[in-house]
Amino acid sequence: MKSSLPENLNEVVEMEKILLISNDVLHYREKIYNYFFDKFRERGYDFQVLSNRFQNVNYDLKFVHYEIPFSAKQYIAKIKEIKPQYVILFLHLKDKVMLPIIGYCKVNRIPVIYWNHGINIKTPNDKVKNAIFHFIHNQCDALITYTPDMRKYFSEKNQKKLFVAYNTLNFTDIDKETVPDKEITKKKYGISENKVILYISRMMPYKRVDLLMDAFADLEDIAVVMVGPGFSKEQQKKVDSHQNLYYLGEKYGSDVNEVYKMGDVFSTPGHIGLAMNEALFWGLPVVLLEGTHAPEIYYMKNGTTGYLAKDEEDFKKYMVDLLHDEERLSKMSKACLEVYDKEVSIDRMFQGFKDAIEYCKKGG
Repeated sequence: MKSSLPENLNEVVEMEKILLISNDVLHYREKIYNYFFDKFRERGYDFQVLSNRFQNVNYDLKFVHYEIPFSAKQYIAKIKEIKPQYVILFLHLKDKVMLPIIGYCKVNRIPVIYWNHGINIKTPNDKVKNAIFHFIHNQCDALITYTPDMRKYFSEKNQKKLFVAYNTLNFTDIDKETVPDKEITKKKYGISENKVILYISRMMPYKRVDLLMDAFADLEDIAVVMVGPGFSKEQQKKVDSHQNLYYLGEKYGSDVNEVYKMGDVFSTPGHIGLAMNEALFWGLPVVLLEGTHAPEIYYMKNGTTGYLAKDEEDFKKYMVDLLHDEERLSKMSKACLEVYDKEVSIDRMFQGFKDAIEYCKKGG
């Protein structure tokens, strides 16, 4: 078991405690929770996180955090020790600690908030899973979801306790002016092409990174730059055999920021999630295939911040035409920045959590 306490612990011991219980806390969530810690602290709350794993990318975590392997007994013991006034669950159905935690909190009158999609959006017609989700919704004191579009996955009777926390990332620590200009970064990585298509994500088959490589290999003026874990030996061979394909490995923090600033268009063709938010923040139009995407597809304004193509032929045409039309590319880039400012900021996400806590504080 690991735990970490902030240096200013004496300042927070008298505050009401909010305990977020999560499965794997990835690097981008750590930055979000740092922001939540600051914002909740301004309002008199101490925000803490309990998880089975925190991804280690050397971020300075401000919040008290505990790393304990999943165990209902150990997690309930930790809740007893922490004595939170509110518990937020960010767990999957497969995480067997969830129901015992809900039961313990109900018996001890600790309000429980469940942060979720409403259903498993990969299996939307699974009646058994949906019934379990709705049972959990009924047991919880408040619910949080990602976008207004997802309200449809919650029953009518639970709408009054459902709050939207627009799912996004924390970019408040990024000063774009200090990030190297794109030509400097292109030179750093030996990229000579005029335009850059970015793919920054895990190399999962359903995200279709191979489509990018196959569709744009050997186009003299367009580079395809890929970043993220899971690149296979076969994919590396393809990169090695085409001059305009580049795989840069895994990048985080300032290293990935300079890659984003280098790009002109963003694409994870088959599936996009929070990378949509990053693309908007950096003013990168997004080109995707129609299909099943994560909730963040809500921010895609087809024809304004990018394109949803009906097939691979359309996908390639949208991409090439856009990259060769400087005026349209510039217009779409500005639209991306505007959508980010209006809809995707971290403040809108925090508001949903704040509203859920206040709802519970008033007794629902």
